[in-house]
Amino acid sequence: MISAIKTPWQKPIEVTPKENYRLDIIMENQQSIELDLTPLISSREAFWRLKNIKYFQQVSIDELGGLCWAEGEDISPTKLLIYAIN
Repeated sequence: MISAIKTPWQKPIEVTPKENYRLDIIMENQQSIELDLTPLISSREAFWRLKNIKYFQQVSIDELGGLCWAEGEDISPTKLLIYAIN
């Protein structure tokens, strides 16, 4: 999804779920980032649904560039790099 809303941060334009709670993300500037959400999922009770891999794979991008799931779980676009794999 490409959003017409302009923001001061780079937004993801594509997200692909991978194994082991990882996501491949392409940003507006074409930078490729791999995220590992294992620490988030294992430490935050609010993200319990994401432990179900079929649900985890339903990730999408909201209009402000955050990652989101159908039942309300979301990750702010400004917090994405916290989970980046170097």
